[in-house]
Amino acid sequence: MRLKIIAAALSAVSAMAGPAAADPGRVLLYNWSGYIAPETAGKFQDATGKRLVLDTYGEADEAEARLLARGTGYDLAVVSSETVGRLVEAGAIRQIGLSGIPNAAAIDQQLMQLYLDATPQAAGYALPYLWGTTGIAYDRGAVLERLPDAPLDSWALVFDPANASKLADCGITIVDSVEEVVAAALAYLGLDPQSRSEQDMEAAFDVLSAIAPYVRSFDVDQYDALLRGEVCLAVTWSTDGLAPLLEQGTDRYHYAMPREGTNLWADLFVIPSDAGDLGAPEQLMDFMLAPEMMAAAARFTNAISSVSFPEAGAGEPGYDSPAAALPPDARGRLYLLPSRSGAEKRLLDRRWRLLQIGM
Repeated sequence: MRLKIIAAALSAVSAMAGPAAADPGRVLLYNWSGYIAPETAGKFQDATGKRLVLDTYGEADEAEARLLARGTGYDLAVVSSETVGRLVEAGAIRQIGLSGIPNAAAIDQQLMQLYLDATPQAAGYALPYLWGTTGIAYDRGAVLERLPDAPLDSWALVFDPANASKLADCGITIVDSVEEVVAAALAYLGLDPQSRSEQDMEAAFDVLSAIAPYVRSFDVDQYDALLRGEVCLAVTWSTDGLAPLLEQGTDRYHYAMPREGTNLWADLFVIPSDAGDLGAPEQLMDFMLAPEMMAAAARFTNAISSVSFPEAGAGEPGYDSPAAALPPDARGRLYLLPSRSGAEKRLLDRRWRLLQIGM
């Protein structure tokens, strides 16, 4: 999830007309745009003699649909946590054996168990690449100018219409990710953010409908809007929300994990069901989970490493921030998205699009 799009330092393909031909000297990775440290490809080739080729996507639904269609030729993919259960149930991904991935032993088991509690179908089918949260990024001065007593650590900052109406002129953007936003609205209401009940979905959409007139955009590319000052508040991924703070090094921008509860998301490695030799994806996963490479990925994306390494981030910008480092005392208010069926997701998508067009 997913930050800055870079001119690839990787050998990349932006689109593929059909399944890629098997090539033992190449490993094909499907990943979010701009979600891999630039040095990864060169170091992988130096270490293995194999060329890393990248194909990218911009939205979680796009990746899910691509893998469900099969015939991609990908050796390995990185997908959002909420999609894995549906991919497993559809038979679109293969089980992952750990014998060829020794670096997986360092994966943070506490966070992984939180994920498996929410998506038990994922057990044996996915390994975490990076973690992050969905919270509130804001321009402190602009917000306090309009709301001197603003609840800066609460979902009420955006979901209370009285607050949203006063911030509309300086710009509110909400991440275009219905499952995450609905869960946040439920947390704001004091309801279970993992609820799948129809009554709770109605309550969440009532909250969202009340503030929709004050929202400037529903978007997945919030990074530039924050940096350019086009918005003063964003419900966003931590990878985007931390970017202005870390890159500008000023006290202007802040990122909050609301006290009512914060979504912990993961982007996970999965092996497509039609992948060929399992040695290639296992080799790439093990390489990317190595401490040196995980530290580089976390720094480049502002995300949270999936493996534990005490020296990672020492002296690095942002790693003293609870939002970036996720210390133990922040873990008690985390939740993960529930595993929804395809039918449930389609219903949410329909309501989400109607909300965005004002219906």
